[in-house]
Amino acid sequence: MYDGKQVLRIENKYKSKDLYNIGIEMIKRKGTGNYDEERNKFNVEYVSLTEKNLYQQVKQILKNKNIEYLNKPTTNLLNGVTFTSGSEFFEALGMKFVDSGRTYKTGDKKGQIVKTPYIKSNEDIPQAVNYFFDSCMDFLKEYVGEENIILAQVHYDEDTPHLQAYFLPIVNEVKRKCYEKDSNGNVVKEKIKNKNGDITIVPKLLRDENGKIIYESVKGKFLNNDQFWKNRGGKNSYAQMQDSFNKFINERGFKLDRGNVGANIEHKTKLEFQISENKAELEELVKEKENTLRIIENSKNSLIKANNEIKKDVLNPKKNIVGYNSTDVEKIIDYSKGLEQINIYQKTEIENKDITINKLSKENESFKNNEELVKRNNLINEQKATIKEQKKEINRLNDLVEILSNNIENLKTKLEKEINKWKNRFKKMCKAIDTLLNRDNPKDDVEDYEDLADLINISYYDNETNKDKDDMEI
Repeated sequence: MYDGKQVLRIENKYKSKDLYNIGIEMIKRKGTGNYDEERNKFNVEYVSLTEKNLYQQVKQILKNKNIEYLNKPTTNLLNGVTFTSGSEFFEALGMKFVDSGRTYKTGDKKGQIVKTPYIKSNEDIPQAVNYFFDSCMDFLKEYVGEENIILAQVHYDEDTPHLQAYFLPIVNEVKRKCYEKDSNGNVVKEKIKNKNGDITIVPKLLRDENGKIIYESVKGKFLNNDQFWKNRGGKNSYAQMQDSFNKFINERGFKLDRGNVGANIEHKTKLEFQISENKAELEELVKEKENTLRIIENSKNSLIKANNEIKKDVLNPKKNIVGYNSTDVEKIIDYSKGLEQINIYQKTEIENKDITINKLSKENESFKNNEELVKRNNLINEQKATIKEQKKEINRLNDLVEILSNNIENLKTKLEKEINKWKNRFKKMCKAIDTLLNRDNPKDDVEDYEDLADLINISYYDNETNKDKDDMEI
């Protein structure tokens, strides 16, 4: 019998633009969670920041450890992982929970009450819960490397206790694409048309006889997210990690259900989960609003009907009064008063319904203007604009590189011609010297000609200072 379902969430696409918000959430506890300030002080830090913020922490570690990585906005710098389970699991470990008054809007627990931990002192956190998170941390150290974990905390201030950690995907070996080279060892370039239809110049990939790209293995220290997860199973890496954790944690004495064994499901991030919850809540509010509008419409129709009834002769005590006895008249008057009271009551009810509608409308607008969604969309648009500009700059630089490469080739050709010209001249001069000195066998040693030239030059410049002789005599 299991005490609960294991929850192990992985997010492996954190880029440089995401690091600031992650740091703010972890350190200042501001973000998409339901944070309880009174429980902040019970959070536990396994690994703390040593730099001013998470971005600087990542950059400093990469620099200090001489880790190679692609320094681009699109590079996946950081991975995040969350270990937890449902409230029933922690209750089985002895932790107390209380109803929050909220309900789950999505998922397996849709419609159920959201429970939150009851923690007023450290004694309210059972040792079994501490041991569970210690075990989760031990697994993470073993699986990703303790030296690669840069931030890890247990959070007791949200709806469900959980271990949240971030690590660098470091590998000791990578496979890199090979490129064609010319006889001088220079990489061959080729022109290709990109997806935008523009012509760009790129290095030409080296391929085997079957047309497949050839790779080479390089050893060292690299930050490479793709290779990190390929080393742990590739497409099945998440499923294998779930299996490994389930085996590890149950061997520590806990009873967690793995769930769908072999599944490779990517769990939602906290922001994605909160967005789905908000959407579901909005749908409920819209339905409630529609129901309220129908109720109001029915109430208005009832009032109209009641007012029409009042106008009837039978309810008008001033008309045909002679035809009624005093008892009938009193009943008619009482009935009219009752209708007036109903009228007042229904008017008040309508006013209350209008207030509710305004409230729902405001909540609807609040969701549409959700700050986190707006912020996220703005960041995406900014990154798209930046990437577009960077692509233009890369294309410009590639064109410049091609021009410079052509110029270098032209200069090399001219230089080789000039060198050959002087070589030929030198050979002619050496041949003339051999002829003048009646040498049968030309000298192979260049230094012999250099020494002879020095002697001639010294003799020439010494004699040049003698004013009693002309140039021809010298």
